[in-house]
Amino acid sequence: MKKIRALQQFSHFNGGTFDQHEVRPVADDIAEALVGMKLAEYVDDAAEAKAKTEPKAKEKADKK
Repeated sequence: MKKIRALQQFSHFNGGTFDQHEVRPVADDIAEALVGMKLAEYVDDAAEAKAKTEPKAKEKADKK
């Protein structure tokens, strides 16, 4: 299983409906196909953790 992030909204026969920017684990072969069609990108767990904390850090900086 690999984590992917949808770059746009789309439906996949085996994967179901993906909303834009949705992150979801999918089977390796499905992930490879979706990334190859430029519908999704691979998500690194460390990069995702950083992306989740960055908006919070920006909010704190804006409040000062």
